[in-house]
Amino acid sequence: MSQITPRLLASCAAAGLAALSIPALAQSSADQSAAGDDNGRLPEIVVTADKFSRSIQDTPIALTVVTGDAIAKSGATKIDDVLKNEPAVVVQGAARGFLVSIRGLGLSLPPQMGQGAVGTNFDGAYSSRAENASVGFYDLDRVEVLRGPQGTLYGRNSVGGIVNVVSKNPVLDKVEGYVGLEGGNYSLIHGEGALNVPLGDKVAIRVSGAGISRDGYMSNGHDDNKSYAGRAKLLFKPSDDVSLLLGVEHSALRGQGPGAVPIASILAGTRKTTDVSVGFQRVNSYKYWGELRADIGPGTLSILPSLQITKGRTIGAFGGSLADSLDPKLTRQEQIEVRYASQPGSPFDWGVGFYHYKSRNITQAVSTPCQDVDGNYVIPAAGFSALPVGSPPGPVASGTCLSADQARAESYEPEIRRSQTDGIFGQITVPITDTVRAIGGVRYTWEKVSGENVDSLDLTGALTPLNDEHFDYRAGLEADLFGGKSKLYGTIASGYRQGGYSFGLGTFEPEKMTSYEIGLKNKLADGDMLFNLTGFYYDYSAFQLVIANFTVFPPQLFVPTMPGREYGVEAETVIAVGGRGRFNASVTYLDSRLDGLDGFYVGVPFPNSPKWSVKAGYEHAFEFGNVRITPRADLRFSSASNVYPETTVVADTHPSVQNDYATGDVSVQVAFSDSLTFTGYIKNVNDQAIKQSHFFGYAQLAAPRTYGLTANYKF
Repeated sequence: MSQITPRLLASCAAAGLAALSIPALAQSSADQSAAGDDNGRLPEIVVTADKFSRSIQDTPIALTVVTGDAIAKSGATKIDDVLKNEPAVVVQGAARGFLVSIRGLGLSLPPQMGQGAVGTNFDGAYSSRAENASVGFYDLDRVEVLRGPQGTLYGRNSVGGIVNVVSKNPVLDKVEGYVGLEGGNYSLIHGEGALNVPLGDKVAIRVSGAGISRDGYMSNGHDDNKSYAGRAKLLFKPSDDVSLLLGVEHSALRGQGPGAVPIASILAGTRKTTDVSVGFQRVNSYKYWGELRADIGPGTLSILPSLQITKGRTIGAFGGSLADSLDPKLTRQEQIEVRYASQPGSPFDWGVGFYHYKSRNITQAVSTPCQDVDGNYVIPAAGFSALPVGSPPGPVASGTCLSADQARAESYEPEIRRSQTDGIFGQITVPITDTVRAIGGVRYTWEKVSGENVDSLDLTGALTPLNDEHFDYRAGLEADLFGGKSKLYGTIASGYRQGGYSFGLGTFEPEKMTSYEIGLKNKLADGDMLFNLTGFYYDYSAFQLVIANFTVFPPQLFVPTMPGREYGVEAETVIAVGGRGRFNASVTYLDSRLDGLDGFYVGVPFPNSPKWSVKAGYEHAFEFGNVRITPRADLRFSSASNVYPETTVVADTHPSVQNDYATGDVSVQVAFSDSLTFTGYIKNVNDQAIKQSHFFGYAQLAAPRTYGLTANYKF
């Protein structure tokens, strides 16, 4: 099996977004002045989270939005930058990229084994690869975060929720664009831009791109960021009733890649690692997609096909071991959704559709590189482990290493994993009275998983395919209160995550749960205040827990399932203060526990589920003639949480636990017009060392204190 798998087991605390973005209920745009609109009101944000276009406050789902202008001005380039201030969200470190955890759900499987509990969609297309969360966050319209199971709307592997990343589309009526530049410590240089050009009155094209170069946070140069990406979108709109959107995107991830720090270094207050500075990562992703929309009869037909291809290779040191791996050698994801849904103004909202997803993931581990007695980095013969697990890299005995060319000739057989999903779905919202509506949704899904050589050294050949069928549902009520200023809703929904093949220990079962949720959304003080409150209870009949065993060779990665439960409360508010200020805050309480399996894991909380998390921010705009200066401060507090599941409840001092911590960001934005802004920022101002994962004496850490300056010009 791939020797870099430990990186794919990571679970973490949040890392950084520039302090501009507001994790608001109805908006989080730092591009707006603190006053909001001309009357000081909080502007309305329209989303498509439930596949219908409507105000975020009118959508009966717990969700938040970060706008694209806020992301661009802050210099955020990765998903952890974008989402760190969002309620109940933790972004987990991974081998390359990030995995999102919502309400403690999201400790994700390596992509060659399965998918995570939180689905990430880019322009309507689901992606199983974590690398897509590292690049591609440029020229965005918005990022939507849906909390809670979304199986009827989005299908499998959305038990914890959904993150929708929506890039800006071409517009027909004007030439527009922007340019953004950023510089900072760790030799950060970041640039991005976009250009929209109409080609007549029915066609427009939008091209955009971004690139970043930053030195590593680690003493060996790892945890760097060297990446670039480009996107082109073409819109053809022959009439008001028909439109065709085509897109192509390429992203490249370079540099040395992530790194890990010994626990002893963290306790000593440093990021010094015993891992040597060697190796590189080369990951390329290509995406092709389209969307055809046509108004036909009482509804709108939407067809969304996409193709994603990812190839990569990693050589380097990580957490006391070295690796040379084609991971992925190839990942190919094909999908199409066909949906027919009601048009705006219909007496009730309805939609039906079909979804098809097919993936093939090939990985291949060459072997574990090692250092010979002469100090040369080479690769051992198959079957040799360079060092005992957890030991720092060092010379090995003469004769155990082969040259790179020799080792590749003896490389392991490639692991091949295939997955196919087909589903039909429907949803409806039916008025009962003028103010009360019934909510309903169903989805029936057929799934198939197959594979070859998934135990690497055991060379098991083709495995017996795993076939499954399951039914997802969502039902509830929503009611408008106080003349439409408040919305009360309650839902019951199912959640499901696919099973599959483990490494070395057979198959694992699907994850299954039932969710009960009630929410209240309020517009108060004539639109100057939003206040939302959500309570939920999750009843798990089968919770997937990812466990690694690196004390044997080859290593094992298995996924036991066990009952469990979680309940929680979320409170969020955004307040326009005096026409020029804006305050936002969220408080989340979670209580989770596993019921255990064979006497193990009894009472252990879900990974990444701190009992308390508090996030708050305030900004205020000061006008000096045509210049607007807006200082902002953000604070984040999290109580202790497990970053890796131990077999028993452990103390907060255990290496697998991230202790209570508090950190924050500060920034000052200077706007000389609506087009030109400069922002200086400091992130993680107190330089907290926040664990993202722990395994065998090593941990990944969130970003240290960083500072920089961004400049943005819109035209």
